[in-house]
Amino acid sequence: MILALRILHIAVAAAWFGHKLLIPGDIRQSAGAGPPQAPALLGRLRRAERLGQLTGLGTLLSGGLLAWAVGVETVSIGVWAGLGLVLTAIVVGATMGRSASKQLRAAIEEGDRVAATIAGRQINQVLGVESLLWMGALVGMVV
Repeated sequence: MILALRILHIAVAAAWFGHKLLIPGDIRQSAGAGPPQAPALLGRLRRAERLGQLTGLGTLLSGGLLAWAVGVETVSIGVWAGLGLVLTAIVVGATMGRSASKQLRAAIEEGDRVAATIAGRQINQVLGVESLLWMGALVGMVV
């Protein structure tokens, strides 16, 4: 059972991290391009956001189940530090990322290519911060 939970946890976490690897390039290419690329970007971002929410929740739930299965008292400090970094990444995405995403949507809907490009850069910066936090969490959990 513990092996199955570990495999599930790693698979869902990989999907959570991996789903956003192509987003920065897509934003750079599409945000300021205007129709039809920019409006199509919004649909792709909506799907990626939903996938991120589901896989993030799956990662937290499977990690919690795994900690419970092995015994919370046996979980290493690196795993707890990793959890802290993951929670920080979630807060960064939910606050700064959501704000930049709203700005991007509004700019694209208004046809403002300059504002869309700026908001796209902000989203990419947030994704970079999230990725660094996520990588730190990964290191903490496997060391």
